[in-house]
Amino acid sequence: MPHIRLNSANKVLAVAGAAVAAVPLVGFIGFTAASHGVYHRSNFSSASELYFRLTNSRKRLADPLTFDNFLLKRASENEQLIDVPEHMPFKVSVESLDVDGMHTFLLNRRDRNDRAVIYLHGGEYLLTPSVYHWKFLDTIARRTRAEIFFPQYPLAPVHHHEEAYEKIVSLYREVSEEYGARNVTLMGDDVGATIAIGLAQQLGSLGLEQPSHLILVSPWADITLENPRVDEYEPNDPLLAVYGMRRAGSLWAHGANPHDPRFSPVNGEVRDLRNVLMFVGTRELLYPDARLLFDRIYATGTHAQLVEGRGLNHNFPLYPTPEAARAIDRIVDAVTED
Repeated sequence: MPHIRLNSANKVLAVAGAAVAAVPLVGFIGFTAASHGVYHRSNFSSASELYFRLTNSRKRLADPLTFDNFLLKRASENEQLIDVPEHMPFKVSVESLDVDGMHTFLLNRRDRNDRAVIYLHGGEYLLTPSVYHWKFLDTIARRTRAEIFFPQYPLAPVHHHEEAYEKIVSLYREVSEEYGARNVTLMGDDVGATIAIGLAQQLGSLGLEQPSHLILVSPWADITLENPRVDEYEPNDPLLAVYGMRRAGSLWAHGANPHDPRFSPVNGEVRDLRNVLMFVGTRELLYPDARLLFDRIYATGTHAQLVEGRGLNHNFPLYPTPEAARAIDRIVDAVTED
């Protein structure tokens, strides 16, 4: 486990950021020293965290009134069909299709493609994909021989886990039948990673084969967030907050046992998983449970790799930083592995 630096370390980052504005050269030197010496990360990653903190990105999950208003907004917006971001210069083809009533995007359809990725986006069960998801998937599709299936699965607060799993199982069944499960990668971030491993834990009982690779980016491994270490990590997390996540998780569980592996996969069977690659930042509140989940998988002898983003935040492979570029290299290697 990494050493935890709480408010004092955050103050170092804030002071260094302020110095950049006040005295450019000295500020840059101080900012670089804080980035590399304290946080062991690039200046780009430190700047990203500073941006998140200055814009108070976590407020929608930390403040009760803001969260209530956020829920009302999501209840309406999540029922609308999403579209690709305007003015985004895609380097691969993008088309939409319907899979068992679920609006799904297909990136990089080509006759010579011989493998597929099913990507499940995150967003605390409440958010539709961001532009970072689209850019990330455009890059993965361009650098692999894979067609990428990107579903708009049902979201809270209107929908819950049973509706989503039913449709995602249908998608997995269809894709694995077309390509063969050994040519399919199942991947997701945040709660998308939670659904991905929750599905993988069920595949045997559904009579379906495991995917070739299971790639998990910042998985929410335990919906309860009861692990006492979560409270140690929360002050360092500029994006997530326990209050709103617990409420979102309760909506998603819809009265089911919160320890159900479909949304708390740390409690599920992991012996049948194949080729697991996990990414998680050490400055996100999901780190303690994600690490427990990985340790359980690794202990079974399953081929599993953990990439700890030292000093990095939630979903760090999705953002434009040097650390993300290295993570994408690892993902591309996994997807294209024969």
